[in-house]
Amino acid sequence: MSNRLFFIVVVAGILGTHVLGMSGQSVSADTVEISGGGHLTGEASRKPDSVIVRVDDEIHVALPASRVRRVVDSDQLAAYRALATKAGEDAELHYQLAVWCVTGSNVPGDSKHYRAHHLQRAITIDPEHAKARAGLGFKKQNGNWIRTSDLMRGRGMISRAGRWELPESVAIEDYQQDTDVNAKKWIKEVKRLVALVLRNTKKSPEALASLQAIQDPLASNAIADQLSDSRERGTQSRNMRMLWIRLLGKFRDSVSVKALVEAGLMEDDDVIREAALDQLVNYGAGSAVATYLPCLTKNDNVLVNRAARGLAWFPDPELAMNYVDALVTTHKTEQAPSSAINAGFGDGGGGLQTGGKKKVYVQTRKNPAVLALLQAIEPDVDYGYDEQRWREYFANKRSKFSGDLRRDL
Repeated sequence: MSNRLFFIVVVAGILGTHVLGMSGQSVSADTVEISGGGHLTGEASRKPDSVIVRVDDEIHVALPASRVRRVVDSDQLAAYRALATKAGEDAELHYQLAVWCVTGSNVPGDSKHYRAHHLQRAITIDPEHAKARAGLGFKKQNGNWIRTSDLMRGRGMISRAGRWELPESVAIEDYQQDTDVNAKKWIKEVKRLVALVLRNTKKSPEALASLQAIQDPLASNAIADQLSDSRERGTQSRNMRMLWIRLLGKFRDSVSVKALVEAGLMEDDDVIREAALDQLVNYGAGSAVATYLPCLTKNDNVLVNRAARGLAWFPDPELAMNYVDALVTTHKTEQAPSSAINAGFGDGGGGLQTGGKKKVYVQTRKNPAVLALLQAIEPDVDYGYDEQRWREYFANKRSKFSGDLRRDL
């Protein structure tokens, strides 16, 4: 056999694992990892635009530099080669070597490739090596080893981001992702149209008409943001803000209900607040009551009355005792110690003192909005702010029974 050298120009994807020389004898080798997968083993030398790999005395391989991911020097793989030689034809040793390859930094470079190689060697030597099979993604079914991927596909599952899911779950996830994308588009579009309206130019009427014509519930986040932002900034007219209320009432989804519930509690503009509550009467009353009722027990007297004012749109006799408990409420406020320096002199001496104890103020407040709520469920009764008489009234009312307790025998 001649000693001519063979030069192979490598293009993407044509090399797999090791390339052996024609004589079958490999040189003391570096490992050259190829972009996109695979590697070459041999003595590597770097050139300006390529890497030359001497596989054996008769085969040299030229790799374009753009296709080389990295070169691992032979010295870095000394420990690995020693263990690989020791593994020989022992399936269990190959499995242990596979685990060793991906532990810490035992093997530099593409350690997963080495793992896969030795797991495959293990099951080639012992097809029933369960751990190696599991490492390669096999499961045993009806006495046969089958790849988990094939098994799951056979069950109609779909692989998504490293996990197996039902097609229905994937469809729902895809729909949600599409929904999120479209919702974000609406946020940008609504902001653009609002900006045009507020500029009061010749394009403003057209932009307003576009806003009024919105039918897509996916725009609910964008509309809810406009309602909230305009409340905080005060930059929009009442007519514009009423448009947001009408659109949210039309969408009837969780985002819209949440925004309307918040408006019914926090809006200072009576017209906007009542319009929001009107929409909730038609759709979202349960959410409104569930949000407002706990506010009756808060330490903020203003919030108590706001909540009662909102609950008046959904009066419920079953909640009468909750209303009574909020007729007169006690609120505590704290004042931090003063940082002022005081001079103190007395029989025991004198000196300078800083600050003082924290002060706590307790106030008892009557809540007219709660009284109005009670009168909404009992228009013919008025005990004012006398909580005890209200409690006795409702207790007596509940204890009465107009039917005949006797039973025919």
